[in-house]
Amino acid sequence: MQHDISTTSAPTPQSVRIIHGALTTGVILYGIVAHFVLLPNHKITGNLDSLAPVLLTIALALCAVSMLLMKRVPRPDEGETAGAFWLRAASPALMTWTPLEAGALLSVTLHAQTGSNAAIVVAAVAVLLMVLLRPGFFESR
Repeated sequence: MQHDISTTSAPTPQSVRIIHGALTTGVILYGIVAHFVLLPNHKITGNLDSLAPVLLTIALALCAVSMLLMKRVPRPDEGETAGAFWLRAASPALMTWTPLEAGALLSVTLHAQTGSNAAIVVAAVAVLLMVLLRPGFFESR
């Protein structure tokens, strides 16, 4: 049986939940690996110590950008099904989650390279925002 690759399927509530879960879980798993595997095996040289405040500011700015992009996700119409809602809202929601993931990944990588505890705190803030901005939040607004 051949499948036409050019055909794209419409986003379903289940697929949006899977994507969001994969983004969130991926960051958490990377954080665990970075903390318990990469950090102990890395020789901290201090090369990034001077850049750490700038990189953490960028990560926090990405979280703020995400909060601004959240306004682009439409609210569900009265009586609209979840499937119909996600046809309209999947792209804006993904654009909301992407800066959060980028900020979290930047922070975890900074922690793995420098051992900075502040970086883990910023990553935790980004992950917390990802969890709070789950698909169910957008459906129930």
